[in-house]
Amino acid sequence: MWMLLHGFMGSPRSWDRVLSACDSPDEPTVPQLLGHGDDWKRNRVASFEEEVSRLLAIATTMTRPRYLCGYSMGARVALGMLVRGSDLFEGAILVGAHPGLDDAEARTERRAADAKRARELRREGLVGFVDAWEAQPLFASQRRLPSPVLEVQRQIRLSHDAEGLAACLEVLGLAEMPSLGAALSSFEIPITLMAGALDTKFATIAENLSSKVDLLQIVEGVGHNVVLEAPEVVAMALKTREQRAHE
Repeated sequence: MWMLLHGFMGSPRSWDRVLSACDSPDEPTVPQLLGHGDDWKRNRVASFEEEVSRLLAIATTMTRPRYLCGYSMGARVALGMLVRGSDLFEGAILVGAHPGLDDAEARTERRAADAKRARELRREGLVGFVDAWEAQPLFASQRRLPSPVLEVQRQIRLSHDAEGLAACLEVLGLAEMPSLGAALSSFEIPITLMAGALDTKFATIAENLSSKVDLLQIVEGVGHNVVLEAPEVVAMALKTREQRAHE
């Protein structure tokens, strides 16, 4: 059984195209991250580590064999889960993952940037924030996708609560997670790192970490959101990860 973790402003629906391509009889566990969905206050936590604990508790209820896959923010949380509980899983895939910031100055700068985003969400609301988010160069490659696919993604983003997303940035932002890259080489389970080739920043991060994991997969022709842009590739990676876990 897979646990699938979405990225910032995503939802369980963000995995629909991947799951359609999977044709798997097993129903995955697809929780919402802190700050997402209508009932985010019910699952509110105060720190990155508390969110990791919350999701690990859900993982313990899953049927074995268990696998973990996260995209972007979800990949960072997934990495935190593996550091604390890799024995709960038989394998994992981290898509567009950042291992955390080593540099104190970079951490301070990122915390300030996320605080600014949180203020914008609270002051201006969702629509303006989503417009600016979608215009980032990081997501430029998505403009080639069919309009209906992009419209579903926009609907998902606009379905959230501005205060919830602001709280998410303050608790799960990159500056709030520990630096976890060194821990990758300590896992006894197989790990796949995946990144889009057009996302040069995260492709480089994945390549730099590749010696610590079982498999590196750079997906040609797509950018940061491999889950959205190449769902068939991600679906095949899920299947391959399960097979490799039993080799």
